[in-house]
Amino acid sequence: MAEPNTKDPVWEFIQINDESVYYKEHGVPHHSIHWHVHEQYELHLIVKTNGKAMIGNHLGPFSPGQLTLVGPWLPHNWESTLQPGETHELRDMVILFKPDLFYTAAKSFPELAQFGRLLEQAKMGIEFLDVPFDNAVECFQKVRESEGVTRLVHFLSFIDYLSKRNTRLLSNMPASEVKEPGTVQSRINEVVDYVMQNYQQPIRLKTLADKLGMTESYFSRFFHQSSGHRFTDFVNRVRIQRACVLLSDTSDTIADISQTVGFHNLANFSRHFRRINGLSPLAYRKKHASQTSVT
Repeated sequence: MAEPNTKDPVWEFIQINDESVYYKEHGVPHHSIHWHVHEQYELHLIVKTNGKAMIGNHLGPFSPGQLTLVGPWLPHNWESTLQPGETHELRDMVILFKPDLFYTAAKSFPELAQFGRLLEQAKMGIEFLDVPFDNAVECFQKVRESEGVTRLVHFLSFIDYLSKRNTRLLSNMPASEVKEPGTVQSRINEVVDYVMQNYQQPIRLKTLADKLGMTESYFSRFFHQSSGHRFTDFVNRVRIQRACVLLSDTSDTIADISQTVGFHNLANFSRHFRRINGLSPLAYRKKHASQTSVT
């Protein structure tokens, strides 16, 4: 089980003096995957593995296809859940750009000012909800495989595309207020770890309330205020996200997947799946059936 974030985030120095846009990627395991901050904006795409995302005071599950934009000095980490000996050459694709890039450039190119709202939201972390995985990979590859003005053009085209997509805010606390996570964050982390390890089984609110030494009503308020999620909705989102992986990567029946991720009523599973993803499990499987896997 992951250790709670009880330390200040590590400051990561990234030097990109000679270019506006910097690309990097990680495999797993990797020594630089940890709770950290840096002065650049980070556009981050998960390519392989499932695990736990920690962005500001947001904690939640991630799976392949999660695309997020994290602002300067906002602590973050994506912690993969790996089996013993499991490795992946490419876990994520990352684009970093300087915090003043758009603000400075907009003085000469006022059209760039249109991205101001997106950049402001990113200071608390945003997730893009409707970017097809293969589209995202292609955009990252164009940046990775180009340089100079061509790279900048590909990057600006990607940002323009993303600025028109649906997003959700992740952290409810700006970077300037995210200090040492301390007891509150450690407790939330403990709950998230428990849910991600036990989502296949019935999870009762009382179990977690007792675990934290709280009454059920106090725990409900505490979890909602601290994480931004209602507890039951968070559990359902973890289960549905795992179901998305199984729908994409296996030929298991939808009924079997429903049981595997902890829903023992197929109609209930389908209802929650449609509410969270905007389409049925079958439609999701058909949509993702033609996507090319990336290794």
